[in-house]
This record gives sequence, C-alpha cells and structure tokens, in this order.
Amino acid sequence: MSNDSRKIKSAIKEISHRLDSLYDSYAKSVGLNSTTIMVLQHLLDSEKPQTQKEVCNTLGLPKQLVNSIIKTFWEQGFVRLKEAKDRRNKDIIVTDEGRTYAAKILRPLDDAESAAWDSFTDDEIIYLSKSLEKYTDTFEGILKNIPI
Repeated sequence: MSNDSRKIKSAIKEISHRLDSLYDSYAKSVGLNSTTIMVLQHLLDSEKPQTQKEVCNTLGLPKQLVNSIIKTFWEQGFVRLKEAKDRRNKDIIVTDEGRTYAAKILRPLDDAESAAWDSFTDDEIIYLSKSLEKYTDTFEGILKNIPI
C-alpha cells in the first residue's frame, strides 16, 4: 500500500468520525443523543409500524437501548404500543404528538442534509453511494470471518 493510499484512508476515517460528531452535536443541541434521533427517524420513515426487534435488527442496536428509548417515547406520549400479529411483540406506532415533536427535531436536520446533498451532482451521489455500499459490504464480510 502506498503512502498516498494510507493518507487517503486515514482522511476518510477522520471524515467519518467528523460526520458522526456533527450528528452527535446536533442531537445534544436538541437535548437528545444521536441514537435516539436515529430511532425516531427510523420509526417515522418506516412504511409500517415497527416492532422493537425490527428496529434493533435494522439499526444494529442492542435490545436494552432500543427498549429504553421506546419506553421514554411511550412515557412522553410520542408512541403507542399495539399487540403485533405474532402476539409476542408490540407494534410501535408514532402518535400525532410524536410526529409534531419529531418534525420540530428532525426538520432542521433534514433541511441541513438536503442542502448538503444539493451541492452534489447526481453522478457524484451515485458514485458515492455505490462506493460506500461496496466498502461497507466488503468490510462486513471480512469482520464476519474474524475469529473471536
């Protein structure tokens, strides 16, 4: 591996950490953490009600963490829980109050993301998307094969 290649990989890692930090800072500015925002965004973006298990699987988060977030949302009246089809789980349904709260929190973030994406051409977005997907898929496959 060339020295230039090492520098580029290091720069990409730093950019990734910086991006995570930007989300963390925004979350703190609205009195939340980035994981809570991630769960809220996921619940709103889902076409159908989600179970805790589905949220955990999709976002790769621990069950206890998701349970704690959902419990807080429920206590605040932002979600209601309804028995799911398999009866072992509950569907998480965002209430009107939850949607209003989420809009206040997520709209500025969505607007900022949209403005950032608007600085890209369609070709740049496609290239970035394909490149990140290839990297993530490859990295995931390698990590799965590491003996622990």
